[in-house]
Amino acid sequence: MSRKWVGIILGAVLLVTVVGVYITLESLEPERKSAHESKEGSASAAGVKPNKHTFTGKVDGNPFEGDVKTPISEELMRQYIHAMSHQKVRAGEKWSFFEITDERIAFLLQQLDEKNYKNDEEYREILTQWQKGDFSQVVGDHNTVWSLMGGNIGKAKGLLPAKQEKEYLEKQTRETR
Repeated sequence: MSRKWVGIILGAVLLVTVVGVYITLESLEPERKSAHESKEGSASAAGVKPNKHTFTGKVDGNPFEGDVKTPISEELMRQYIHAMSHQKVRAGEKWSFFEITDERIAFLLQQLDEKNYKNDEEYREILTQWQKGDFSQVVGDHNTVWSLMGGNIGKAKGLLPAKQEKEYLEKQTRETR
């Protein structure tokens, strides 16, 4: 057998081995389905979907984006709260969206306990109300965070009625900040 054929065979074996290891490692990674993609369970009166598992209050990993390191930055804290508020408010422009879930609210509250943020009190007040299922102040919550982000387009003008909120959620094809 010539050296050329030995090299080709060894290269092929190496390639198959690398692909096999890659596939194996990918299959070990937990599924990263967004809460919006998983349509299990019905929304509560507050619009927060229950989790598939028993919720303990401690969140392992970022339920928004798995590849973002924690503790998260203040900018990211604002972006997440702002994107979640879009589910509940009427505004001219909405460029971001994350569905509100118990797990996400708990994750952000957990981040507030792990790191000091300049606007810690505002974030904690908003998230604590949301955790209780109280979205009566969500228009002000959106506009507070929107203002902290330097917003000039897309100020919330009112609360979405439940039917419009449901339609908005159904239209969303992906979550983004």
